[in-house]
Amino acid sequence: MKTKYLLYKILLAVALLPAFTACEPGMDFVNPTAEVEESYYNTKEHLIYAANACYNIPQILQFWGRNMPYALNIVSDEAIFTPGAASGDPDNVNWSGYTTSADHGMTAEIFQNIYVLQYTANLAIQKLKADGAAELFGGEDDATYKRSLGEAYFFRAFSRFLAVFLFGDEVPDRDVIATGGKEDSYAPASEPGYIYSRMVEDLKLAADLLPRRTELYQDSKNWGRIGKGAAQALLAKIYMARPIMDSSPDGGAGSAEWQLAKTELKKIIDSNDYDLVDCYRDNHSIDNENNKESLYEVQFVYSADAAIPLSVDILTSGQNSWRQIGFTVTPAVGGWFNVMPSMWLYKEFERDAGGNIIDPRAFQGLWIPNGATYFNYGMPTTYDTMSGWLASGNIGKYFATRKYSLDNNITMPNPMCGSANDRILRYADVLLMYAECCIETGDEATALQYINKVRTRANNKVLENSPSDAGLFYTQTSGTLPTAQELLDAKPVLGKVTDDGGNVILPGVEINTARRLLKHEYTCELFLEGWRFFNLMRWYNNPNDPDYETIIDGLKKKYKIQEYQTSLMGAVEFNYQKNHILPIPGEELGVNPNMKPNSAN
Repeated sequence: MKTKYLLYKILLAVALLPAFTACEPGMDFVNPTAEVEESYYNTKEHLIYAANACYNIPQILQFWGRNMPYALNIVSDEAIFTPGAASGDPDNVNWSGYTTSADHGMTAEIFQNIYVLQYTANLAIQKLKADGAAELFGGEDDATYKRSLGEAYFFRAFSRFLAVFLFGDEVPDRDVIATGGKEDSYAPASEPGYIYSRMVEDLKLAADLLPRRTELYQDSKNWGRIGKGAAQALLAKIYMARPIMDSSPDGGAGSAEWQLAKTELKKIIDSNDYDLVDCYRDNHSIDNENNKESLYEVQFVYSADAAIPLSVDILTSGQNSWRQIGFTVTPAVGGWFNVMPSMWLYKEFERDAGGNIIDPRAFQGLWIPNGATYFNYGMPTTYDTMSGWLASGNIGKYFATRKYSLDNNITMPNPMCGSANDRILRYADVLLMYAECCIETGDEATALQYINKVRTRANNKVLENSPSDAGLFYTQTSGTLPTAQELLDAKPVLGKVTDDGGNVILPGVEINTARRLLKHEYTCELFLEGWRFFNLMRWYNNPNDPDYETIIDGLKKKYKIQEYQTSLMGAVEFNYQKNHILPIPGEELGVNPNMKPNSAN
């Protein structure tokens, strides 16, 4: 069992203040021993706690503990909903089938927690920048002061990034603590482009303040903290995604800041603070977490013995993730299995002349035919036996996700208590983004070099493999994925999906250009890590791409994939204008007279 060194502190003083005021006239009693905001943040330790609290918010159940992995992945063409979701998890059915409405419960929870994160970051910034705060750290510990302030700026930018990507840029935004007054509580929608500029500003400040990862990780107590590279990577993503993050006249289609993004990404590469790990699987398991490839992870800890095992914002709660029970294990081995990989994703992996998958990443990240073995209380369970609960006609159509899943249910028998950290930003993504910037700035030769770095790692022989991988080809020898140029020369058609009668649902894409190769590589490297929909939206808004008009065809025809794989109905055709963002929750519209609906409402 792993040990976490980063201690999260949940600051309850502000939240508890109402508990110490009376509800009747003349009964204003105050607990003299209670912490109050005015006296709490007057020590170096408490100021560090203020920044630490930012790390805790993404972990809770209504964020990455449950909701966000669904929200980010099931809206893409990489995943579909299952019979389990259809019978008991309608929120995921709505997300996957593009029928989300303003009363969607999990969307409202995400909206709320984005602003909890923003509040927490603003609180830390306010207290760290207050008169005398820096002096509490003393000249000898100025580095810790700068690190804490840099963390707060990063997480405020992250809250803004999530708000804009998920709900559009005309949403409330604050860079100060809400005082509770009526006008402050009912924040209006931001002007188009305002939040984009504020994100960029925050991340520049964070990058200047945060230490390099190499320096930070010299102390094991800091493992899991973000370094300078996390701010630079998120800033690069924002520059590349300006078409979907800035609705002002300066933003929109064609406005991506390629050279600015390229500069930030090259800083990360040249820092030598990060590198690819040898084993691809180490990016999604409980082994080797916070490794040299990781820029930012949401931290989870197996805590089934906690008074409340769920990861909620209560002191007695655990720090578990529900990704495992919802995504990975099937009902045959105790899972809910609400989300499963789509047939398109399965068909995207490269194959040999006999039709056999040759990309090791498929087997290290998915439970699929001829792949890894799950150990169900010690009993080896292959794909065929894991899928034994299915009708025979569904064998080969139903798959599960191995990423962020244990390979057995002995070490941690409660599938609701997943403990694998969610990797939000990692170095492989940095390399692929840099390759994309090279393509956009006319240097395809360099782009292919960086794509090859990622493909070469995928071919690595797995030396210290899990028993689940035993006997698979990549444990015996290196993989046989061709180089980027060799794949371009071969011009395979990937991602083609046909139904049982041979009718074409998706025609696939011939990999005959560097752009198409890069998109393919993004998928095979980062599948089900939450970035596919984000990438599709910005590619669709890139008129430099000759394929931009067909980029979202997989989303438009996803309902046909859904019906073919599961026979489940109800999904509708993706409509960009309505479905590229989520609707503003009805609860927000009902209580905030200054807020307005977006195009998804």
